[in-house]
This record gives sequence, structure tokens and C-alpha cells, in this order.
Amino acid sequence: MPTIYDVAKKAEVSIATVSAVLNRTAYVSPELTRRVKAAVQELDYTINHLAHSLQTKSTRTIGILIPGEVSPDPFFGEVVRGAEDYFRKRGYLLMLGHTYNNLEEQSRYLAAFRARMVDGVMLFQAPGEDPELKRMLEKKRPVVFVGRVPLEIEADVVANDIVAGTRAGVEHLIGKGHQRIGLVTIEKSLSVSVSRIEGWKKALSAKRLPVDPELIVQTEMSIESSREATRKLLGKTPRPTAIFADNLLTTIGILEALQAEGLKCPVDVELLSSDDAEWLNVFQPPISTIVQPSYEMGARAAELLLKRIRHPKRAFEKVMLKPELRVRG
Repeated sequence: MPTIYDVAKKAEVSIATVSAVLNRTAYVSPELTRRVKAAVQELDYTINHLAHSLQTKSTRTIGILIPGEVSPDPFFGEVVRGAEDYFRKRGYLLMLGHTYNNLEEQSRYLAAFRARMVDGVMLFQAPGEDPELKRMLEKKRPVVFVGRVPLEIEADVVANDIVAGTRAGVEHLIGKGHQRIGLVTIEKSLSVSVSRIEGWKKALSAKRLPVDPELIVQTEMSIESSREATRKLLGKTPRPTAIFADNLLTTIGILEALQAEGLKCPVDVELLSSDDAEWLNVFQPPISTIVQPSYEMGARAAELLLKRIRHPKRAFEKVMLKPELRVRG
């Protein structure tokens, strides 16, 4: 089995040059890079990552956990893409896991990441007490919380300003004449749900409109659950004339419920959604959205994690990104 020494000899360069080319840790001239790559291909050389990790105490791998599927809502996929693009340019590999917002799945993945000695973890935290996460934090392993702001935990965080985004959306609906505005949000999304409700309340209070808690329905992260939650909301008297949806999965469930009840959007009930997707541009009826900077969220979280890996004693940072209202129709 060929070694790095064989590659260096074949390419007539130093071992350090071979390492720099393969790990992309330093600039190497195009000619030397070509020679190293040619030698690697001819010798069929592959890096022994296990041996390299034991020597350097770094696997150059990062774990990332998201709570749901990437389709039809591209939000989580864009977060992953932002992080992956950032790490790829710096020679890191990203390992993705889906927790489905389940504590046991999160704990299982974190244990697997620990066993594989990942250099750090980015995660959308699942609700509940996780012993694996607690162990990582106690040992001061590099962790960045993404999307959801953890309670009573000092850590690096990158999230959207959900309060501001929700308030902007509800105020837009109020500006169109709506006074009874329902809110369908995800119950187990931790700080997101809390902030969503806060933004909804602030928008109504600022316009001196009644804040009716009966118009808030919390549900699970699925189309089916959102559809059922909307049926409950539509059963209120009087019925809300507009609904703010937590995400695009929720949006689909709401639209299905409206259709089943014979109601038209936006004539009977207007809908505004958080999250955005290209397919909404050709969607009828046009649906306005709160655009969350998901790609930037992934890239910024990756940046914070790499800073934590390189400077473990630095002060923790909390980055809140600003969402924007996108009006359609």
C-alpha cells in the first residue's frame, strides 16, 4: 500500500508539499500541484485518515443535525449548503444527520459524532434534556446552536430574528385590513415558537388590536398536523380572516385545510408564510413570505464553529440575522 513518502518521491517534492496539496492547508504552485496529483493517481494513494487524525488530533470533519427533510421547504437544505460551501473551501467534510426533532435521535447522532471524533457540531436543538449534548458542553467541545436559541446555555448561536420577522408579516396583514389573524406554529421548536408568538402579539398590540390566544395553534412539524391545526383554527367564531404560517410545510397543510373547507385564499382567508421557495413564484394564489437568510445562517454558523475550533477560549457570540418581507401578488 503506497504511503505519502512514495507520493513525495514519485512527484519529486517534499512530504510537506504533498500534505499541503492533499489537505489544502497552504498554497502550492500549479506545477507542483499537478505533479502531486499525478503521482497520487498513478500510485492509487489514499490518505489514511485514521492515522492522520491520531497524529493531529483533528479529523477535519464536522457534524450537523437538522430536524426535518429538506423538501418541499428548502430552508434546512439552504442552511446545510451554506455551511458545506464554507467548510469545503477550508478542507473540512460535513456529516449530516436528521433528528426529526426527536431527542433520542439527536442523542444517538451526537454519540456517533463523538465516536468518530468530529472536530465540532452544528445543530438545531431538539426539545428535552440530552445527556450527550450536556457531556459535549461540559467538556467544552466546539458546538454552535443554529436556528434555535438555547435556554440557560452559554454557547455560540446563529439564528434569525423570529420576533422581527413575524411582526413584519403580521403588520403587513393588518395593513391589508385584517384584524383577526391566526398563527400556526411548531410547538416543539423551542425559542422559535416562543419568538413567533411574541412577534405576533407585538404586531397586534402596536395597532391596538385584540390579542386573542384562541387564534394561536401549536402543532407538529408536518403537513398532516398543520392541516388538522388549521381545521381547529377555522372552527373559531368569528373565523380568522388571515393566517400566519410558521414554515412552508405548515403552509401546505393550511392550504389543504382551506380547500377541504371550500374556502378560497386570499378571498376568504389570506395566508402569509415564513420561509420562501422559488416554486412560490408560480404558485396560485400568490403567497407573501418572510424570507429567512438560511444560506447565510449556515455560512455564519460554520464560520463561528471554525473560530471556536481554532480559539476554544474566545468569548461566545450570538448572531441574529434579519429576515425580510417579500410581498407577492
